[in-house]
Amino acid sequence: MACTVQSSRLHPEEYVEIGSGEPIGSENLVEFHLLYSGPLHSGGSENSRKEKHAIRKVVHSQLRQLWSIHPNLRERAVGHGGIGLTQETEKAMPSDELFQRGVQEIAANWNRNGFNFLPLVTEKLCLRCSLEILFLRRDERNYVLQGGDIDGRIKILFDSLRIPKDKQELPPNTMPESEENPFFCLLEDDSLISEVHIKTGPLLMLPGTSTIDKHEVYLEIAVRLNTTRPVAHSWVFG
Repeated sequence: MACTVQSSRLHPEEYVEIGSGEPIGSENLVEFHLLYSGPLHSGGSENSRKEKHAIRKVVHSQLRQLWSIHPNLRERAVGHGGIGLTQETEKAMPSDELFQRGVQEIAANWNRNGFNFLPLVTEKLCLRCSLEILFLRRDERNYVLQGGDIDGRIKILFDSLRIPKDKQELPPNTMPESEENPFFCLLEDDSLISEVHIKTGPLLMLPGTSTIDKHEVYLEIAVRLNTTRPVAHSWVFG
């Protein structure tokens, strides 16, 4: 993701704004939160592919629930589930089965490396995507910016929110598990992020733990979406 830092307030808690567009509007706004707690290294880690996919799997389960419970997303999926069925068969089929058929139908557009990925934010949907990240970590040094560049861990996070570009971005011999068809992702590409707000702070302890590794983090990602112009399926975000 190409980023331009607009402002920052440094130690002890740093606040950074990244983006190139106007602030996201409040009209036709979809908002939800994604959570992650666990290890997050910089890009230099030998296990970065494995770590990215581990984060991707955590995000997948939350987005699968979002698609299931958000009325418009579910309606879109159920509508696709009826493609190729007779009217009688569609009426007789339970809603959950139509939903599963539908998300698989949509995800067929992003079949890569043995996975059917289903991104929420795509180029065709003309969405603006704003992320507000609470980034808690053990480091005494709370800087998001290092030498004018963004912290490598944030780059790993952005990679984890998008579809892998090729098999080199997946761990060796990785295949989808039974609950990963389709595999839900936030972004088709991280270039679709229009603005990011990052606030850092100290991580004291994770719930249910008595010790914590220096690479452990807690992330709360507030996602805000709206459309830039009416296109097919943009009603989902209306």
